[in-house]
Amino acid sequence: MVAIKDGAGLFSPLADERTRLGRRLEERCRETLGDQDNRLAEALHHALASPGKFVRSLLMLDSCRAVGGDPERVFPAALGVEYGHMASLIHDDIMDGDTSRRGQDAAHVKYGVDTAVLAGDALIFLAYLGHLDCFERGVSAERTLSAIRTLSLTCLAMCQGQALETAAQARLDLSEDDYFAIIGSKTAAFCRAVCEIGAILGGGSAAEIEQLGRFGHHLGVAFQIVDDLLCYDTAGTNLGKSALSDLRNQRVTLPIIYALRDSSPDQRARISALFTPTSANGSADGSDLLERYSRLVQILQRTHALDHARAIAQTHTQSALTSLDLLQPSEPRDRMTALATLLMVRDR
Repeated sequence: MVAIKDGAGLFSPLADERTRLGRRLEERCRETLGDQDNRLAEALHHALASPGKFVRSLLMLDSCRAVGGDPERVFPAALGVEYGHMASLIHDDIMDGDTSRRGQDAAHVKYGVDTAVLAGDALIFLAYLGHLDCFERGVSAERTLSAIRTLSLTCLAMCQGQALETAAQARLDLSEDDYFAIIGSKTAAFCRAVCEIGAILGGGSAAEIEQLGRFGHHLGVAFQIVDDLLCYDTAGTNLGKSALSDLRNQRVTLPIIYALRDSSPDQRARISALFTPTSANGSADGSDLLERYSRLVQILQRTHALDHARAIAQTHTQSALTSLDLLQPSEPRDRMTALATLLMVRDR
């Protein structure tokens, strides 16, 4: 996402907004929780020190602009989106056993599981407060409550999606429908909510809210498919988490589903052995993880599973772009169009 990072072209007007978001994340946290000196405060500072690209927050603000709304009124909710996203990453890292995030130790590694859980919980409540702050900036009570309802239902869906993902661990019979049900309840649900909430708080019509929600859904699906591809794409060397995470956690993603579908009986047996190692094929304690990963990548390449999955991501990207066609032409709409295209070719 070079253009986003460098603030080039269409994204140059957002450079100051990104800087402001990064600054206000810490400031708002201190204003709300106080200037404390304890492990919880340290864990929150650790998480906020590496906030990412603010793609979700900027999507919310541009969804607001696309319906003619005032982004200043929606800015606190955009902060809330980042708090909520960081909370999900902290909790995911604990559940997945990942030890790094965005180039630094995961919160649970540095501060312990108990403190990390509390930090994630605190960030969730900061997300809700951010949405309430919009009312104080002039958003109607009705639209503020509608946004909070959308946020609440989305958080519940994400919990259900995580439960589905946990239950699907090492299930090599996982179907495409199962996979899309999982990511539809997690990444896609969150992206849909970000766009819908931006339109709700920005005063959008029911039709505009629905179209932006569809854009967010398809964008989220495409984003997650590409994210799953990057774990096995040797060109993707800049991941914010370990490329070995999916294999270590026996997470069956779309490339694995397609490899199993299109492989020979011998290859299917090898995939099964690589995902569920026995004493004859290496231990399950991670000592042979890199070797198993390399073998699995070879099978994915030979079966063209990565190409097939990328084609599906492209289909969802096109659906996202079609959803935007129904909105009035505007610079925010053009930025969202460019963003959808850039996410397809990102390397992290």
